[in-house]
Amino acid sequence: MDPKKEIIFHGISASPGIAVGPVLVIREYNTAYTESSESPISPSLVESEIANFNLALDKTRDEIEILQKKVQDKFDVREASIFDAHLLIVDDQMLMSEVQDMVRRRLKTADYAFFKVVERYVAAISVMPDKYIKERADDIKDVASRVLANLRNAKRHTLDSMTSKKIIIARNLTPSDTALLDREKVLAFAVETGSNTSHTAILARSMQIPAIVGVSKDIFENLDDDDEVIIDGFVGTIIVNPDIKTLELYKLKSKEEDKFYIDLVRESRLRPETVDGFTVQLASNLESLDEIITAKKFGTSGVGLFRTEYLFINSDHLPTEEEQFQTYRKLVQAMDGEPVVVRTLDIGGDKLEQKISSTSESNPFLGLRAVRLCLRERPDILRTQLRALLRASAFGNLKVMFPMISCSEEVTELKQFMDNIKDELTLEQCDFNKAMEVGIMIETPAAAMIADTLAGMVDFFSIGTNDLVQYTMAIDRSNERVAYLYHPSHPAILELIHRVSQAARRHNIWVSVCGQMAGEPQYTPLLVGMGVHELSMSPISLGAVRRIVRKLSMYEAEKAAMEAMKCATSAEALELSLAVLKNISPEIANLALKGL
Repeated sequence: MDPKKEIIFHGISASPGIAVGPVLVIREYNTAYTESSESPISPSLVESEIANFNLALDKTRDEIEILQKKVQDKFDVREASIFDAHLLIVDDQMLMSEVQDMVRRRLKTADYAFFKVVERYVAAISVMPDKYIKERADDIKDVASRVLANLRNAKRHTLDSMTSKKIIIARNLTPSDTALLDREKVLAFAVETGSNTSHTAILARSMQIPAIVGVSKDIFENLDDDDEVIIDGFVGTIIVNPDIKTLELYKLKSKEEDKFYIDLVRESRLRPETVDGFTVQLASNLESLDEIITAKKFGTSGVGLFRTEYLFINSDHLPTEEEQFQTYRKLVQAMDGEPVVVRTLDIGGDKLEQKISSTSESNPFLGLRAVRLCLRERPDILRTQLRALLRASAFGNLKVMFPMISCSEEVTELKQFMDNIKDELTLEQCDFNKAMEVGIMIETPAAAMIADTLAGMVDFFSIGTNDLVQYTMAIDRSNERVAYLYHPSHPAILELIHRVSQAARRHNIWVSVCGQMAGEPQYTPLLVGMGVHELSMSPISLGAVRRIVRKLSMYEAEKAAMEAMKCATSAEALELSLAVLKNISPEIANLALKGL
């Protein structure tokens, strides 16, 4: 029989590392999350259905608490805290009352009612523009799968009893599945679903298991159990049935890339300065206090974006002023005087959280989100958050920025809103930094076009390239049918970034880029060349970007940026940046081309 042909598939790197071994293919796994038949029940069975539902919730809660304890014993509090959100779902009184109401009023079985209610929540979250929020849908499905299995007395399969070492290729692995993987038996995994910021990816990195997400479903048509597979978690490549030359290459590559990443960590204390003396601050995008240790390990020079949405999502109530104050205070104190930029709540009003908004919107991307929601519908939430931030400003170098700005009137209203709160705190004799810097995110084309006007009203800009690209190109990058148009190097995007940085220079304020573009090495020469003062990114990206900055000259960066803006296509502009990168750091250019 002829040997199987080598085939290469690509996904998104979720956890670095290289693994070679036989594969275990999981096409369908934990199928409890399915809809049951809609057969009605008699009124006499209502209370027993509800009693069984409550028993299933209790059993699910016990299972999650046991899992959380295992994770905490194996890893750390941070990884275990992932399951706090799972417990909140089980204890969500609004969700559970909706289920009970459907059982009582519409005479539906508990498992049918529960699935229907959960599906509505999942659908609401899945249309949210914020990737972090969208990914919480997987957590809801994970918990729902447990509840449904317990309701149906079905056995839930686990992967913690594998008898030999394997690479797992699966449609999906939930956080619960991932937490129970045996590191000695699971060499690596690749899944069709998820992203590199999902809880599954976070756990994979903590477990130091090479992992890839976002793999094409076509891979399942070309795989059989025990086929030999290579997982390259550095660049997101899966090689099925590698030939001898490929295997030899990867043995060498594994040694070289391990050394490369170790070297980057060793360089974490070096100053991010170009060869001709231009300093580019390298900061981190964080979502929780637990990430500070990782950010410091990779040499962060501050927090360029602290997302506050998780405070609202991972809670069964609106966080109080005191709860928020304690989080922000701990954050700035932990950063030891380094700047910390906190973004006010950036969430939409599409019934994602009925405790935040009762407004249903057909297009939350263009609706009442972020400052629009806070100013028009929930000023109480903004007031509580700003009071907490101002109070925390007395304990460190804290700055605040407002998202989703599209006109100067919004900035005027927000500044007046903050001035009123400052007056309140002064009367209450509360300490706060009266000169705390206030900035705005530039993520709409409108804001970029009036950057000169806005620059005279604030202390800094932070360019959110993820939304800026989407709004400028009129595309949803999570939509597979139009994702091909998502190109940060599009000349129009570069023109807008340059316009913003030049306006900042004229008004003597600083400008940061905090979108995904900031952490992708292939764009570093262009961003530096356009005069950006700070790049804020996932901590794991700091090392590669630091090395590029230290090998780059401002002269060649500016030249590449100016030429790129004159290009006709995204590809031409990107090639100019890559030419610089290949010249100064070929090892990183090689990885960038493969999807670092």
